[in-house]
Amino acid sequence: MLTDQDLATEVLTLEKSLSSIYHFAVQESSTEPLHSELKTNLNDVICKESDTFKLMAQKGWYQIEQVPMPQIEKVKTKFAQDAQSAS
Repeated sequence: MLTDQDLATEVLTLEKSLSSIYHFAVQESSTEPLHSELKTNLNDVICKESDTFKLMAQKGWYQIEQVPMPQIEKVKTKFAQDAQSAS
């Protein structure tokens, strides 16, 4: 039998997959009405995904690692350099 944590994990995984699918569909849509509808759906899924994540974090089911600021700055610098190299 699945626990509440198992179910929440499964829901979060499905929401992440659905978000990816909607993102792709938004990029590929060829008409404005469809594009607009898909964007709305994508935003709804992103909000639900965030709610699920917050619930899991509150329950202690999703551990959040606190990263030291120097490590964040290092990654930020690397991405900035990569972006500059690409242009």
